[in-house]
Amino acid sequence: MDANKHPQEQNKEEMQATTKPLAKGAAGSRRIFSKRWVYPAIYLGAAALIIGLMYVKSQVSSSPVTSNAVENPSGQATATTEQFQWPAATSVDPKVTLGFFPDKGTQAQQANALVVYDNGYYPHMGYDIQAANKQAFNVEAALSGKVTSVSANPLYGNIIDVTSPNGYEVSYESLGKVEVKVGDTVKQGQVLGTSGTCQFEQSQGNHLYFAVYKNGNPVDPGTLLPKL
Repeated sequence: MDANKHPQEQNKEEMQATTKPLAKGAAGSRRIFSKRWVYPAIYLGAAALIIGLMYVKSQVSSSPVTSNAVENPSGQATATTEQFQWPAATSVDPKVTLGFFPDKGTQAQQANALVVYDNGYYPHMGYDIQAANKQAFNVEAALSGKVTSVSANPLYGNIIDVTSPNGYEVSYESLGKVEVKVGDTVKQGQVLGTSGTCQFEQSQGNHLYFAVYKNGNPVDPGTLLPKL
């Protein structure tokens, strides 16, 4: 910057110096497009480009379709997620005698899923399952997993908890007999014990209380079990 010039004058000269080449370039462009041979050349070039794109597109559309499936490097089939099955054989014709308490259900639906005990009302967070003949039946594992707890409760009867690999914890309560122990690995359909009675739900008679939890939260078994 020239010390003898006012800053505004200096900036004006710099702006003029930078804008002159741009003006020259713009004028040069106009001169090029003013030549009569340029436009036919552009049209021919555009036509050639369109024809080329059409050719490429035709080649792509005529190419054989390939599968996007990723092959398992080990050559083994990927295991599918195990689905829930009923914890009683279909031969006993199992029935749900008391359903799951719906937090967002109607008052009537909620009233039909309450357990009355000792002058109190308690939300029923599982299924009461009973055989059609109301007799004891074999209780089967609804999912494969590991037995994490076996206990006897004075209110709820014998209880077996099984944790499955997919994060579900299944509780089998009101059992008469228990056929497994803590640490056992059980397969889906394996007999865990027999249904029984409990003090908390005496009115249900011989039944299985079946409850499912995910991350510690109760899940409506009706959303997991297949339709009977």
